[in-house]
Amino acid sequence: MNGKAAVVLLSGMLFACAPPPSAPPPPPAPAPAVAAEPMPEHRVLTIRNVTCGRLLGAAEDDRAAASMFYIGYTASRRGQRKIDIAEVDGLNAAALGYCEAHPDQPAAVAYNKAFADNGR
Repeated sequence: MNGKAAVVLLSGMLFACAPPPSAPPPPPAPAPAVAAEPMPEHRVLTIRNVTCGRLLGAAEDDRAAASMFYIGYTASRRGQRKIDIAEVDGLNAAALGYCEAHPDQPAAVAYNKAFADNGR
């Protein structure tokens, strides 16, 4: 019995001398704040008054986005519920061609004409 008591006492003393478990590592520092880009100024455009010249003068990405908008806008105004994706390039080319010939006309007129001339 003395042997068991010695083992228990000795093991208790060893645990008491052991260093405490290390503290968990500190959480990672927050990422440095990225300077927010200034918000673009709000510009209100009247959809039906944007001229073809203004559309043609836009940057390529902006012109492509506006063209897709006008195709959807025109289809909706004409009551179409579907657009054949294969025809989008032709509609866009027809509308932009009209815009080149008539830069003072509204872009909405150009897209409406493109739909009408292409049997839609």
